[in-house]
Order: sequence, then structure tokens, then C-alpha cells
Amino acid sequence: MDTSESIVGPVLPVDDRDGQRNPCARQIVSALGVRFGEPAPLIDSPAGLLISGCRPGTEVVLHARVDQGGSGFEATGTFLASDRGTVDTAMAPSLRGTYEGIDPFGLWWSGEPVEAATVTPQAPPAAPMPCRLSLDTSAGRAEFVLERHWLASGATLTQVREPGVLGLFARPVGPGPFPAVVAFGGSGGGLGPAAAWAPILASHGIAVLAIAYFGAPGLPQSLVGIEVEVVERAVGWLLSRDDVIPGTLAVMGMSRGSELALLASVLVGHVGPVVAFAPSGISWDGLDSQGPVDAPAWIYRGEEIPYAHIGAEARMGLLPTQDPLALRPAFETALRDEAAISRAEIPIERAKGPILMVSGEDDAMWPSTTMGEIAERRAATHGLTPQVRHLRYPDAGHVCAGVPGTPVITEVRHPMTGGYYSFGGSRAGNAAARAHSWPQVVTFLHNALPA
Repeated sequence: MDTSESIVGPVLPVDDRDGQRNPCARQIVSALGVRFGEPAPLIDSPAGLLISGCRPGTEVVLHARVDQGGSGFEATGTFLASDRGTVDTAMAPSLRGTYEGIDPFGLWWSGEPVEAATVTPQAPPAAPMPCRLSLDTSAGRAEFVLERHWLASGATLTQVREPGVLGLFARPVGPGPFPAVVAFGGSGGGLGPAAAWAPILASHGIAVLAIAYFGAPGLPQSLVGIEVEVVERAVGWLLSRDDVIPGTLAVMGMSRGSELALLASVLVGHVGPVVAFAPSGISWDGLDSQGPVDAPAWIYRGEEIPYAHIGAEARMGLLPTQDPLALRPAFETALRDEAAISRAEIPIERAKGPILMVSGEDDAMWPSTTMGEIAERRAATHGLTPQVRHLRYPDAGHVCAGVPGTPVITEVRHPMTGGYYSFGGSRAGNAAARAHSWPQVVTFLHNALPA
């Protein structure tokens, strides 16, 4: 990997203990020779940070403050300078700090949140993700800001507000036509994590329409009676464009959105490949501000999609609690009702393309690995085993998938119910799962969609 292409900037001055500007600060930074491994690295690029000019064999401590979506995360790593006086964070292990070992993303995912995280509909991440770093060595101290980018140069993001379609269109650079994906999040409402997937996938040559299907202005405010046709309308919007390859599109959803993605693959024309994060091969009941509702989450052509009921146990998360609640046991109780679950299984044997699922075995929100296996078994029963692939990660939870190189949160205050929930898995386990699965998601989409 070439680690000498561009100097990071802007360099920020360092103050001395009396609050006065240190006249040697810029010389210290210059001597340390801080550089990125790529001129303008994307969020998901494993580009390392190269620091030169250190005293060989001495410790180098990095303090990082990453800002994402209005929330701050603080991380540290301690490294040992090489015999040449360099530290490359893509190749050198962190000896201690918020993460240990070799991980080019470590300073970005391992930060402790400055305040409790809330899943909120995200604004389009057109701006780079900044990271303010403080560097302490025996040669001195320096501060500087580096940026990782959501969107490749030349790619674009466009807000979409048309009848029946509310979302964000991410277009790759070039004339096209491009393979295309409709993406959506889960029970948090709005664009959710799809707002982050879209620009990164567009940067890898895939056009993405990230849509909201509830929890946004002009849309239902509860996950009850949502029309699967919302995906159908998004597919039609994409296929009306000259810069999108006609024929077959993919769908991509997380958590409750994985149900919608699998249902769309069964019911909606032109939908082929499916990516399902924290998946469920079961349709579950609706959700409102008070918790689960004994009503269908999904309908199609005016008909209710059969669903399994979670039960009152899941409402415990709405009660004041000091520790985040794991909702998983409520789903595991419901899964024991084999007759009800059988009725609510999504008939993926009718899916029109390959399916890639990513789950964390330590998912505390719901048993996504188990529910992914239900889909696998159903596919096997119909002779479709080669069409379904399931990536499982033992130390990962509900947020095991998605764009690597971003802060990992393991608990959340839900924006609709207000409940305080555990996602499960460790930060390191979730980060490792993202780093391993994300490149496979990009490859899957390129291979499964028309070229």
C-alpha cells in the first residue's frame, strides 16, 4: 500500500500550557510527517495513517475524536515507533487504548460515545466524516484533522420527493447505465442506515435509491400496515432513468427492513438480488410508540401479510431502566409457537434472485441468526440452497453489518418507542464483522446484478 501520496490537512496549531500558541507546533507536525494512505480515502477504505519522524522504539499515543451525525466518539491507541521512526496504523498494532491489535479502522469504530446514541433518520452524509487527532510522542505533541469521505469525487446525491417516493438518490460517477439498488432501514424510521449505504455503494459504481417507508413527513408514523408497494414505486422510479440498467434491481434492508426486502423479492416485479442485515425470515407484527401492535406490519394489494405476534414482554423496554434491555428473549418465546411461526414465514422459495444475509450470533435485539436459518431451511426444502448465503459472526450483534470505519454503538434509545435497548455483541466483534462482510456485500451486488 502506498502511504506517501498526500499530506493530511489542515494542520491545527498546538497551544502551550499557558494557552499561548506554541511556535514549534508546526515544525513538530512537519517533522512527524503525518500522512494518509490515500489522497481522499472513502469511509470504507482500509487506508492507514502513516506517522514518520518519531524516535525509534518510543511510544506514540493517538487520541481521536470522531464526529458522525451530530454525535461524538472518543478513541485512543498506543503504538510503538519502528526502527525507522514510523507508525503505520494499517500495519502496526495498538498496544492499548479503546482497541488493541492491527486494525486500520480502529480509531474510527472504537470510540466511546460522548453521549447516549439515538437511532435517528440521517441527513444525507455528503460532507466528509471528520476526525480530530491529538498525537503525543517523545518529540512533542501535535493536533490535526483528517477526513474520510462518504462520496467519491464526481458521484452525486439528490433528494427525491415525489408522489409515493421519498428518499435519496446516490449516482455513481460516469455516464452509466449503472446496476441499481433500492435500500431502506428498519424500525427507526426515515432513511436510517440506508442514508449511509447509498453514497458508499455509489462510490463503488452502484446506483442506490435509499427510501423511507415510515417515520418521515408525509408518511405513516408507525410501522403498521406499510404497503410493500412502497418498494414497487421505488423500483419504477429507478427503472424510468436512462442511467440505470433496465431489467433487474436489488433490494437491501436491515432488521425490520429485512422483512420488507424479502417480501419485495417475492411480490414485486423486477426485484432480484436481496441483501438482508440482521435478517428475519418471519413477518412480525406492527410497532408503534407503545411497542408491538397486534396488527400486520405489512400489506400488499390491500391484503394483510400473515404475521407472528411478539407479545407484551417486548413492552418492557419502555419502562424506566438503568441498563439497556435485550428484546431477544421476547422473540425467542414467540418462536416456540411453531404453528404461528409457520404461518408467518416469508415464502422465499418465490424469490427471483440470490439472497445474502448477514447476522450476529450475539444479537440482543432479536435472534437474527436463528431467523436467518429459518429462511435457509425453507430455501433448502425447496431445493434453493445455492441461492441463499448466510454470513454469521459469533461476537457481533444487531449492528454487525454495514459500512466499516464508522463508530460502533452497542445500545440505543429507540426514536419511536423511547425504549432503551441493547444491540448486543462487542464493539470489536461488530467492527470486525462489518470489515469482513461489507466487501462481500459490494461484490455480491456487482456479481448478482446485470453488468
